[in-house]
Amino acid sequence: MDIKQQINDYVIGTFDIEADEDFTADVNLFDYGYVDSLDAMTILSYLEGNFGIEISQRDLMLYPMNTINELAAVVEKKLSEKD
Repeated sequence: MDIKQQINDYVIGTFDIEADEDFTADVNLFDYGYVDSLDAMTILSYLEGNFGIEISQRDLMLYPMNTINELAAVVEKKLSEKD
């Protein structure tokens, strides 16, 4: 399973997102009310634990992490830095 799919499945399962045509990999999770700021910490903790990466305060400032695609891009970047 690819990174984007893993994140998508986690977000849907953890935050009980039901079938919704607005929910795509490009939808802003915050603007559409799927998650809030406390949920963001849960997502970051999942990303760090599941993928073995560290997301720093600097990363939070540099990279948008509002959509599934943006989250996956950050994970892929951090994993590539480990190689």
